[in-house]
Amino acid sequence: MRIRALDSIRGLLLVQMILDHFGNPFTTYLYQVFGFFSAAEGFFFLSGFVGILAARSKTNRGETLAWMPRRAFKIWRIHLFTLFSILAVAFLVFPSLLPYFKAYSSHPAAAIFLSVVLIHIPPWFDILPLYVFLLMAGFFVFPLLVRKHFLIVALGSLGLWALAQWGLRDLLLLFLPEYVYPGFFDLMAWQLVYFAGAISAAILHYVLNAAPSKEKFLNRMGFVSIAVSVFFCLWKYQVIPVPLPSDFWVSREHLGALRFLNFCAFAAGISLAVRKRPQWLDFSFTAILGKNSLIVYALHTFLIYAWFISPPALRFALPWNILIPVLSVVLLWGISLMMEKQKQKF
Repeated sequence: MRIRALDSIRGLLLVQMILDHFGNPFTTYLYQVFGFFSAAEGFFFLSGFVGILAARSKTNRGETLAWMPRRAFKIWRIHLFTLFSILAVAFLVFPSLLPYFKAYSSHPAAAIFLSVVLIHIPPWFDILPLYVFLLMAGFFVFPLLVRKHFLIVALGSLGLWALAQWGLRDLLLLFLPEYVYPGFFDLMAWQLVYFAGAISAAILHYVLNAAPSKEKFLNRMGFVSIAVSVFFCLWKYQVIPVPLPSDFWVSREHLGALRFLNFCAFAAGISLAVRKRPQWLDFSFTAILGKNSLIVYALHTFLIYAWFISPPALRFALPWNILIPVLSVVLLWGISLMMEKQKQKF
């Protein structure tokens, strides 16, 4: 059974990411608005959360998890179509985009090959390749969670995250050419968010079904998490005069420890709201976007690169730098709505 509130939340996160990618003035007000974390953490957490719910449901029906590599393959194709379409436009129509794709000019064959295998990832193309890797990892890990091996998965994920904090990705990059850009997000760190979502869903399912007496404990933890989340938010905005943490602790690229803890506290508070008052987070506009989030994200990449080459009088002047991003969100919502109607026909 699909949880509509989760679709709505994912749609809200998607709207925040899209508007943020258009730059100021939206970035000033939307980036890390609730603390030291961004919408991307929520996007991957929810992906792991709903992924394990789907895995459990299909396993209970006697089905395999073959849908995960199939979905990964589909997303891989969407990513490559988006990337090579924009590359073609850059080389054939708008050379002003070429600075974003320098590797393809200097090392075309190698850059194309490394892009196909998701090693070289140009700016703004991070999300879909990361999701492909996480789905493939989930294919092997989710069966452990279905069998309630929560601690094994948690320790393995935390161990890989810890190695990422001390430069594992930089060490691996030494074996690749200098022009290779693996994307902004460190996969070995960000897998923790995805599997934290999956572990949370698996534990919630177990507690609410096998040990319902512990639901009160979960509720109390939810309220404590809300308090912790408020503290982080006040700290970030310096309402609480505590020195801000260094980048190591709140790194977005490598998912710093305080950043992760801040997000976990926020997610636990939202979880309490979803369990107790799901109607509070049920919005039809964002639910439609959330149902088609990966396609919508791919389409938004076209709009972002078009925005990069738009005249400065549009990008940096009111009201256009507000109106055009908002209209872009409406356009993506309309496309998503048409996709939903098309699904209903079949």
